[in-house]
Amino acid sequence: MKIYCLSGLGVDKKAFQNLKVNGIEFIHIDWIHPEKSESLEQYAKRLFEKSSIDENYNLLGVSFGGMIAIEFAKIRKPTNLYLISTISTRKELRPIFKIAGALRLHRIVPMSLLKKTNFITRYFFGVKKKEEIELLRQILKETDSDFLKWALNAVLTWKNTENPEATIIHGSNDKILPIGKNVNYTISQGGHFMIVSNGAEISEILRVKNGL
Repeated sequence: MKIYCLSGLGVDKKAFQNLKVNGIEFIHIDWIHPEKSESLEQYAKRLFEKSSIDENYNLLGVSFGGMIAIEFAKIRKPTNLYLISTISTRKELRPIFKIAGALRLHRIVPMSLLKKTNFITRYFFGVKKKEEIELLRQILKETDSDFLKWALNAVLTWKNTENPEATIIHGSNDKILPIGKNVNYTISQGGHFMIVSNGAEISEILRVKNGL
């Protein structure tokens, strides 16, 4: 079986390198360049139309990719939808982020500050192992600044209020998007980077869910 995958902000397929399940092919959907003033919903529609997705499909979204996955599901409902380290509706966004979005504070923050690894980014992403820190450093460095700036605004102004029909997997120690109430599987001490850090545990959940 195939599972189409949407990663976090600007991240490529490296995010899914630790997902390994016999019988499942993980297909990464590459990001496209956003248009000026495009909403998250508009971007998701355009990305869906440009992606070669089977009529009957399974979908997995991580963090920002989870929000895009929810918008995909509105266009064509997937057979299975997996949401990892993300939020399902706008009301789950942390109050501080809502305030930042309302005040448009994200527009004045230099993107260079968000593209560097330091003790702050390591803390919020929950990375400790040397190889995870290096992967995070590589991902942040390679993230396109224009995409990052657009995506931050798109997330902070996302309007979704509908709870999707999905399997929700979240880490108990996520500092960026804290665990909510409607979680199906909790990864103990899992941080926001758990798609990498806890790839084996997530793979096992996917294996069991699909009877493999």
